[in-house]
Amino acid sequence: MNSAKSGRSMRNPASKLFSRSICTLALLSLAASPLGAKEGVDDLEPTGTYSVYQTDAAQTPPMGWNPWNAFRTDVDEAKIRGSAEALVDNGLAQLGYRYVNIDDGWALQRKADGTLKIRDTMFPSAKVEGYPNGTFVPFTDFVHGLGLKAGLYTDIGRNTCAQYHDAKSPNLPVGTMAERQVGSLGHAEQDMKAIFGTWNFDYVKIDACGVADYAPGTEPVESGRFAVFPPYIVRGDIPKSNPDAVEALYAQLGSAIKEWGGPDAVLSICAWGEALSPRWGHKQGNLWRTSPDIEFNWDSMLRNIDSAVYRTLYAGPGHWNDPDMLAIGHGDFDENHLTEARAHMSMWAIMASPLLLGYDLRHSPQELLDIVGNREVIAIDQDPAGNQGVAYRDGEAMVVVRTLSGPGSRAVAFFNRGDEPVSATVNWTQLGFAPDTDASMRDVWSHETLSPASGAITVKLGAREAKLFRIKGTPLDPDAVWLDEMPARINVAADGLGNHSLPDGWTPARVAAAPDGGPLAAGKTTFDKGIGLFASSRLELRTDGEFGRFTARPAVAEGAVPVQFQIYADKKLVAETKVVAGQIGAIDADVTGAKIVELVTRAGGTEQRGPMVAWANAKLQR
Repeated sequence: MNSAKSGRSMRNPASKLFSRSICTLALLSLAASPLGAKEGVDDLEPTGTYSVYQTDAAQTPPMGWNPWNAFRTDVDEAKIRGSAEALVDNGLAQLGYRYVNIDDGWALQRKADGTLKIRDTMFPSAKVEGYPNGTFVPFTDFVHGLGLKAGLYTDIGRNTCAQYHDAKSPNLPVGTMAERQVGSLGHAEQDMKAIFGTWNFDYVKIDACGVADYAPGTEPVESGRFAVFPPYIVRGDIPKSNPDAVEALYAQLGSAIKEWGGPDAVLSICAWGEALSPRWGHKQGNLWRTSPDIEFNWDSMLRNIDSAVYRTLYAGPGHWNDPDMLAIGHGDFDENHLTEARAHMSMWAIMASPLLLGYDLRHSPQELLDIVGNREVIAIDQDPAGNQGVAYRDGEAMVVVRTLSGPGSRAVAFFNRGDEPVSATVNWTQLGFAPDTDASMRDVWSHETLSPASGAITVKLGAREAKLFRIKGTPLDPDAVWLDEMPARINVAADGLGNHSLPDGWTPARVAAAPDGGPLAAGKTTFDKGIGLFASSRLELRTDGEFGRFTARPAVAEGAVPVQFQIYADKKLVAETKVVAGQIGAIDADVTGAKIVELVTRAGGTEQRGPMVAWANAKLQR
């Protein structure tokens, strides 16, 4: 959308009312809470759990189609049904493009009893005798009958994005101010019951314009058309935003989705990277936007790549960084710009991003279908291990290495961000291969098997070009797994920052780099492998009883106080050591049989954030 887009069961009604009251009180408390606090002591205590958003849904990045980029609110049921049929007819559905999602514009009004009325001029099948507000069941039955899944749209606030950003659209809610409040604020359970329990949708995209764009002094509010909402999100300004309140609203919706949608329901958080959502999205939803909306130009795509490419530790099965829908089919990525379209697809695949198409599939050039339907590229995106790639950048040249399922299996994207030719190189250390060994290579765009390589691979790239390879080599240590190679099994449970924001380009926890993008280092010693983050942090490793030992070189890059590094195996402290700034320690822990290993760093002091530290050369041994 526009710049800010974008086993069901019954329970005791009294318990639902009690839960809603508790949520409301908690939300009011959060709305008044101060910002800038460090991670609390309780956040550092081991839990013995893997605390990401737990459902059976989205175990690989969701794939499908959304009408917004093609039609905005100028959409109707015929266009959506036609696109669903096109997914089946052109073979994309068989490749994994399963979700057919309705975006903003479908809700006509909210009735006095809180129920939503469907715009049946847009969705004529919703007009069913006995259903005065309409029903989406005929539509979802049609989508399901094609072997596909259906998604719908709402907002965490009172009003939606189109009401603000597409104010002249004819397809906006109508009626009194209250009737036009079709967002889910105050109706979380009621709306999720309708969407999943009654209408049988499988997926919901939840925007956040309602808590961002209806602030005092804005034209829609001053005009008297909309009620004021003191914003929880002030775009680009974390200190003036209220991340805790935004997260609480999504958490409330997530609970209702689990109740009414069951374990297969997908929650897509669309807060555009605001309100620290890339840092808590993995706890509250299946995918979360890391950026503003993608526009149909190269620079916008680069911005969205940068919002997600270094957040490797936040993605994995069931929870994915979302740099927005694919812009393929539009602007710099249409049939006249196939180099850019392939680069776009390559980067989304190597980042394990959701693949949601957004152009008119009823009239698709074959050249674009060949790109979005490339089986080998899709297989990389959908690899079941769920590891997002690890990025290395040298000027305009970027290399992203993704660990795939199977010993020594990698995908590597070589990407030229600029308009002049460059060369990009990946070495055996970055690939995790043993020195003096060969590796096989396959170009997944040309579908060619290439000559074996050894030591390093250098690729020449034209302007805005990307090349994508599958590479298989000999692991550096066949009996161990470096943490660099298993990011999907690492959860950043506490990042040491609380609600403190970071400078542009910094990431709270990174693979093979410090949070500021520099090398993992202490004093004059640097490391090529490991996890860089801040002290007062806790990482959860899903080890599933597969390993016997954990070893690492704990390092502290800065700060005036010692940092305690601790290792817990199923909540039991099994090793610890203290390291001061500029120094490097050693730690070796017996984690035999542990299902969850937790890495905790504790530091004193009153800084807004802890010092930068590293679990350097960290690996699990079988």
